[in-house]
Amino acid sequence: MPSSGNSPKPLSTFGCENCRQQHLKCDRVTPTCGRCQNTGRECRRSGLKIRQSPQYTKFSKTQKWVKIERRLEFVDETRKVIYEAATPDSGLDEIEPDLDSPILSDQSMLREFSQPFASETPIDRENPSRLLSREHTLPESPRLSEIASEALSLRGSVQPPDTVSSSAGHGRGRSPTDRFIARSGSFQQLYYSTRSAFPIEDPVEAELYRHYVQSLAPWLDLCDPLRSFETLVPQQAAKFPLLLKAIYSFSARHKTLTGYFDSVRSSEYYDECLTELRDVLAAYDESGADENLFAATIILRVLEEIDVVDNGTDQEANLLGIHAFVSTGSFFENPSPLSVASFWVGLRQGIYKAVINKRPVGLSVDHILVEQSLERKDYHSLANNAVVHCTRVLNFCFDKGGVLCNLQEWNKLWKSIEDWENEHVGFNTPVFKAPDDVPFPQIWYHQSCQVIGVQHHLLAKAYLIRLRQKLSASGTRHQSSLAKRRAEAEIQRIVRTLCGIGLGNQWTPPGMFTACMAISAFGASFTQRKDQEAMIDILRKTEKDHARPTKSVQEDMMKAWGWSATTWTPTQVPPWPDTTQYATN
Repeated sequence: MPSSGNSPKPLSTFGCENCRQQHLKCDRVTPTCGRCQNTGRECRRSGLKIRQSPQYTKFSKTQKWVKIERRLEFVDETRKVIYEAATPDSGLDEIEPDLDSPILSDQSMLREFSQPFASETPIDRENPSRLLSREHTLPESPRLSEIASEALSLRGSVQPPDTVSSSAGHGRGRSPTDRFIARSGSFQQLYYSTRSAFPIEDPVEAELYRHYVQSLAPWLDLCDPLRSFETLVPQQAAKFPLLLKAIYSFSARHKTLTGYFDSVRSSEYYDECLTELRDVLAAYDESGADENLFAATIILRVLEEIDVVDNGTDQEANLLGIHAFVSTGSFFENPSPLSVASFWVGLRQGIYKAVINKRPVGLSVDHILVEQSLERKDYHSLANNAVVHCTRVLNFCFDKGGVLCNLQEWNKLWKSIEDWENEHVGFNTPVFKAPDDVPFPQIWYHQSCQVIGVQHHLLAKAYLIRLRQKLSASGTRHQSSLAKRRAEAEIQRIVRTLCGIGLGNQWTPPGMFTACMAISAFGASFTQRKDQEAMIDILRKTEKDHARPTKSVQEDMMKAWGWSATTWTPTQVPPWPDTTQYATN
């Protein structure tokens, strides 16, 4: 053995032939590797062999060839040229690729074409020679095509599947080069199917579809009397493949996280959906607002939220997509009922993220949709009004540039709280309220819009009470301490009520989600062990039953309370009665 003072022997770039033939790891030492030296063999090295076809190849008589037209044209296959070629007078039609061609089965091509595209600006239909500037589509907002590319890049390289779907009407085989083929026609002609996807042929996909309609759509229809995501979206999905894929992806991911679906297949559905979303948004005319595309973005945003359970972080790509839709100039001109429903869901999603991350909501509530809602007095509109007021409170509390010493604005928001409670007594009154003999009182409502409306009203109230201490830090030290204790006691009472509403109305899971938001915002102020354990139980139950990510909130609360997560055994949540029979929309 060489001494430690000798210099190490040089290494070869590749292993020797003997080790490669035996599929053994070679130490690559030159001139003789360790294995060859021990066995007494000649250490042969031939370098890396690159397989390369000869310049001229003889094909057999049975060789299959791609059918092409006699006259060929070489075109620049960039996104800009595709838009230009898609004009009615371009004369270019879509050419179906030969799926039997061995060229299209090359996995290297799949990997190459799965990479996100650089965003390019489409050509003006009226004047193809003039490029549109960014200001003509979405001023001061992200492009929807960029949102999809960001989602794909954050998730990693996505391998496009060989087929779009097994459902009827959507089962055409696809090539990875399809997206480069010049397509003529409008957005609806390109991405809406002329044939219905029903009946669904795959029983697994049929089960995913039914799971969405029966179990997941009610999450989104809390404040919508038309129940658009339960009734209209499934119907529209029959002819809009992207929407159907979003439904499959959402259902598959939810069933996976609750333990009833294969995780690999769930990821395949999600990757396929994201790939389709990127292609659709790349060709989407952002001067308009397609209601089904907006609804698909909303569904994928919910999927994005629950995907944090495994992913660990919330990429927020589809949340930015919601902002882009609402920022579109034509969105508020004549929105469809589905677009209106999507806006309200998107606003609640923004509130959830604002509370968890302690930041402003971001979506504007100063427009015609909100004004029209404020004028109506039905229960669904009242719930939406409570959501709007909660948005304004959160923007006020987390807007550090304008909150300091702005007591006048605080008084205005607080008066809205008092007016709400005085004017809508019937809306706020539950059908049942048990004595406060447990950490959280049992409170039952008979409509989901009441649950979500009252909870957002109370959440806004708690934020304003806490903020009042920062805006009115005057008086003696004793008076300030007394006021702080009173404020904390009132906030704790509100949080108990929010948790009681969530537990007492588990037939509408978003009630539990809002309770988790309250715990995230104000749970650290609770000092009694039984209260803390009951809150952790709510967080864990929400994640286990509904795949809503609460692990980071649990860790934050345990740290604030000085707990050791490894030594704590969760207690049993009080045996709440089954309130499913009271579930109505």
